[in-house]
Amino acid sequence: MTVTAGHPDNSYLGVLYAAHHRSGRAMLASAFILLALTGSAAVGQEPEPLEKKNTIETKVPDLENGLKIARTLCSSCHLIGEPSATVTPADVPSFASIANRPEQSTEKIANWLKAPHMPMPDPNLTRVEIRDLAGYILSLKP
Repeated sequence: MTVTAGHPDNSYLGVLYAAHHRSGRAMLASAFILLALTGSAAVGQEPEPLEKKNTIETKVPDLENGLKIARTLCSSCHLIGEPSATVTPADVPSFASIANRPEQSTEKIANWLKAPHMPMPDPNLTRVEIRDLAGYILSLKP
């Protein structure tokens, strides 16, 4: 960047310099133009979707993500396959006991997670989260 007589050139800093020396609406307009040109502002940009449209989705569960979901959403009621810091209700099955049910599969667990019955609340999971959590639960089968 070149600076001549205390004025930056037409670069990014030049626009900032000019905006700094304007007032009111002109300054705000310059800031918006700068943001539009650089695309570096987080404000006004839509976040990227967690699940991208028109992409091939793997059917292989991410067990690490499934464990993270279990820790976040399930560990207050279920034993999730690791030591628990809280007391869990006696009438709530552990993930290991769910995994060891006769003829259990990731599909059966996924279907349950899509439409749980009382007293379990609906966790409102995405397809990917359901796949990962169901895969994690089934991974606890010996």
